[in-house]
Amino acid sequence: MSKSKIEFDRWNARQGISSWAFQVFQKHNKELTEMYISHLLSKQYTYKSLTENNAEFKDLAHKHFDFRDNSYSDVFNNIQIWSDNFNKFDNWTNLNAIMAMSANLETYMATIIKLALESDIGVTFNATRKIDGIEIIKNSDKYPFELEDKIISCTKGDWSSRVSNFEKIFTFSPTILKNNISSLDKIRKLRNDIGHAFGREIDKSRNHNVLAPVETQTIKQEKIIEYLKLLFAIARAIDKQLMSNNIGEYQVLYFFHRLTPFLKDDENISRKIGNHATLLKKELSKFGDNRVGKLFCRGLVQYYWNLK
Repeated sequence: MSKSKIEFDRWNARQGISSWAFQVFQKHNKELTEMYISHLLSKQYTYKSLTENNAEFKDLAHKHFDFRDNSYSDVFNNIQIWSDNFNKFDNWTNLNAIMAMSANLETYMATIIKLALESDIGVTFNATRKIDGIEIIKNSDKYPFELEDKIISCTKGDWSSRVSNFEKIFTFSPTILKNNISSLDKIRKLRNDIGHAFGREIDKSRNHNVLAPVETQTIKQEKIIEYLKLLFAIARAIDKQLMSNNIGEYQVLYFFHRLTPFLKDDENISRKIGNHATLLKKELSKFGDNRVGKLFCRGLVQYYWNLK
């Protein structure tokens, strides 16, 4: 295998690289997608099996289902009642998929925005890339700037205000984010209804002058897949913008910073940098990042130790 010729460049992330936060987002997204598809396949298989066994809606449920717990055998008088309830469960699964994918995006955004601000705190003073966040971290046990308010302003409230606050901090936002504020607000409202009112509209469900429960909202499978693709595309666009403009190679610098308490010092600077670069490459490989070579690691280590 040929040696990597990629050099370290503080403010320019390696071509095509995504943040570690986005890679985690992808894994959660993949996990959710696989669980959701497994549910769809189970639904398809169940109804196919009932059809092949000449099931009719008027049939007793225990004729086609094996109730391991006999106390449940009378819950469904017939297949029709079972099917009605299964479809409600199917819709409930759809609704909770919305809540999970929305939470995944918001968690990712909170993580990547914090990362971008730590890396490039000068962006909040209209002085982007003028203050290297790793230099602050290197010389202080505690990050001296309060970031929570800025993170919350981009992850809470309606999406119009979130995008506006994002742009106040980072000057602009991805086009796909600005163009889908309406869809994002629909997802946000639906998530709130699911989380706080069992999938019912919150205002209606809190009406104390009724006895019957409010109908659960419904959402189609096609809309779930549409939203899943949209949220993934938005996260990828945010990642590309912040990695290119504000984060660069901060993640790996911070990773090396966490290793420094365990490194041996050496009066021979060249040997020290070489040894530290070798260890960094080894630890990154263990961590799961195998895309950097000795040249990159040496440049990073030298940059870090040259900081005052």
